[in-house]
Amino acid sequence: MKILMVSDSSNQTSLGKNLEEALLKTLKENNYDLKHYNVSNVEMKKCIGCFNCWVKTPGLCIFDDITRDIADADVNSDLYIILNEVKYGGYSSKIKKVLDRSICKILPFFKEVNGETHHAPRYDKYPDLFFIGYGDNITQKEEQDFKNLNQANAINFQVEKAETQICRQQEQVEASVLMVLDHIKKIGGEVK
Repeated sequence: MKILMVSDSSNQTSLGKNLEEALLKTLKENNYDLKHYNVSNVEMKKCIGCFNCWVKTPGLCIFDDITRDIADADVNSDLYIILNEVKYGGYSSKIKKVLDRSICKILPFFKEVNGETHHAPRYDKYPDLFFIGYGDNITQKEEQDFKNLNQANAINFQVEKAETQICRQQEQVEASVLMVLDHIKKIGGEVK
């Protein structure tokens, strides 16, 4: 099973660090084909809305930085895990840039999903999405906003449903990792 994991440790707490380490350790122990990108110290351009990735260089952003590698790994993975500290129900600015620059994965044409207008897929296959949000003081409203945001992004990234796991304290790290393993089993991956 091919797994892509993207994280941002720029403002990472000890909870986030422990969660990231435990998740990486477990995925490596299970011998998954894992690509991990920590985008905290990486320069990335923001999406400028030029739409060249749709019309001039289909599927490829004009900016040659790490997000090109992430987009390539994304469409060639079975599972895409995004690890993010939840702030006000949203993503870190670095994770937001990665997601914004993923527009190259879809077409400029539209389709209807659940009565809403969304972009059509560029590729035949897209990975499952699993978002892991962490933070000591995530409110119920922030958790719900994070889940809603993840679901909206899942539809845009051609996935029916995004899984979201919230980790609020050290004691939940192991349970969060087990949720990822359970999801891997659910989508047909083997777990040791």
